Amino acid sequence: MKRFMFTVGTLVLLCAAAVYLMRDVNSASDENKPEDSVQQSGELQTSKPPMSAPPVSKPEPATDVPPASKSEPATDAPPASKPEPATDVPPASKPPTETLPSRDILLVNAEHPLPKDFRLEHLVKLYDQKNRHFQLAKADIKISQTVFEAMDKMFAAARKDGVKGFIITSGYRSDKEQKEIFSTTTDGTAAKPGESEHEAGIAFDVAAMGNESFELTPQFKWLSKHCAEYGFIIRYPKGMEKVTGYPFEPWHYRYVGKADAVIIMSKGITLEQYLEEQ
Repeated sequence: MKRFMFTVGTLVLLCAAAVYLMRDVNSASDENKPEDSVQQSGELQTSKPPMSAPPVSKPEPATDVPPASKSEPATDAPPASKPEPATDVPPASKPPTETLPSRDILLVNAEHPLPKDFRLEHLVKLYDQKNRHFQLAKADIKISQTVFEAMDKMFAAARKDGVKGFIITSGYRSDKEQKEIFSTTTDGTAAKPGESEHEAGIAFDVAAMGNESFELTPQFKWLSKHCAEYGFIIRYPKGMEKVTGYPFEPWHYRYVGKADAVIIMSKGITLEQYLEEQ
């Protein structure tokens, strides 16, 4: 009996010891487990951002800001290599206005008197033009501004060529002055009032100092050669009396413009004939 009790007691002690040893092994296993696994789990929980916030590690660029590496040029700026020419510059081949013949030349003669509604261009008093390149037979001669500018250039050119001494004897005439001239002229060479180009202020008579016949002067020779270059014609040419109605007047010059004057003088025709061709 005693041996039995001893045996049971020994078994109980062995069982108790075994249980104690198993608890120590489990405790040691828990103590040797790594700490970073818990910290990592904790970090994942605490560092996880809210669903509404974008990840900090991947910021999205602003959609309205273009990338710095791909800047687009302004669409309204023309390429520097292809400048556009100015649109207000006329083509080089287009002739200037003064070289084109006119289709509105005033014809004044017995069959075509001045229109009743004719209006004079601005007249200038030649005596007041101090830098002019011609002389005056009297101080009260007037002529249109356009004609004065053209004739002064013409006489300045003649002076450069060594031809001087031009004297203007007549320019614009009023209706009253034309009546007086017509009434005192007995050879029939004066125009009736209303039928003279002088009344339009677009013609002048010229003479030379010390010469009775202007046709024989160096002044006439130069004018007959160059007058068209400045817009003038010999209005009553020699041999054209039946066409113009007046005898040859080498002293009478009419302004028509350069383009028309060049054609008329080069063809040797009258203003009447030229207008008929148009």
